[in-house]
Amino acid sequence: MNPTKLTEKKLKSYSPLTLPLVKKFNLLCEFNEAELTTLVQMHENSMSLDAQTTFLNQGTHSNKSYIVNRGWAYRYNDLSDGSRQIINFYLPGDIINPLATLTPNTAYSVASITPLELCEFKLNAFINPIIAQPRLSLFYAWILSRLDSIMADQTVRIGRLLAYQRTAHLLLEIFHRLEAVGQTKNCTFSMPISQHFLADTLGLSLVHMNRTLKKLRINNLVHIHADQVVLKDIKKLKKIAEYRPCDLAQTENLLASFSNKTNPDLKFAYGAA
Repeated sequence: MNPTKLTEKKLKSYSPLTLPLVKKFNLLCEFNEAELTTLVQMHENSMSLDAQTTFLNQGTHSNKSYIVNRGWAYRYNDLSDGSRQIINFYLPGDIINPLATLTPNTAYSVASITPLELCEFKLNAFINPIIAQPRLSLFYAWILSRLDSIMADQTVRIGRLLAYQRTAHLLLEIFHRLEAVGQTKNCTFSMPISQHFLADTLGLSLVHMNRTLKKLRINNLVHIHADQVVLKDIKKLKKIAEYRPCDLAQTENLLASFSNKTNPDLKFAYGAA
């Protein structure tokens, strides 16, 4: 994969405010010009991939991180019996391999699901500007924290929830992640993955997956047509799945408490009075 350097003209054509990663930051606080400049610079090396293309391989060395600008990807591990476990999905605004500089040996594989637009960057090239802007540092930490929460949810789904609950929980998670970057409409979103992908994510057989989706449809909770998903009763789905979405309020207040100075008062960050 050879990234293409975006020209200044092409970068302007993107409209920075439409970049999913920028939308995420804007969800938490209003950014200033310096913060926006750094975020846009992280998008300068762009590449496009076809659907079903593996671009990170388990056990290989990579010091590159990737921002998903358009499309879906997934992280997975292949097993010796030929099966695979899908660990999580990468959606627009997500960062793939966010700590590549610190942990360059990849413990998983990543492949595109749809045609994919990625923006490649090396974290060490942005350490200084991120440190110089405390809210960006917190934003990056928040991204890592959200990834950790997604992995914790996946562990609970696979380990403790019934198939019906697992499916409801995953659909709610995807809905809220897409909602954060403006890619839902009312209770509807696009989900370009097959039942096979869902089964490999939720640890179910394809037959069991099909029956579970059918049950959700019969109970008038979820309707899926082609790649369009409609959550018909979010409140009931949350109760079934014991689902608790990410509370942005704490992070939003934390970011708002920071001035744009280089050395802000960090007492609030550590919960001090």
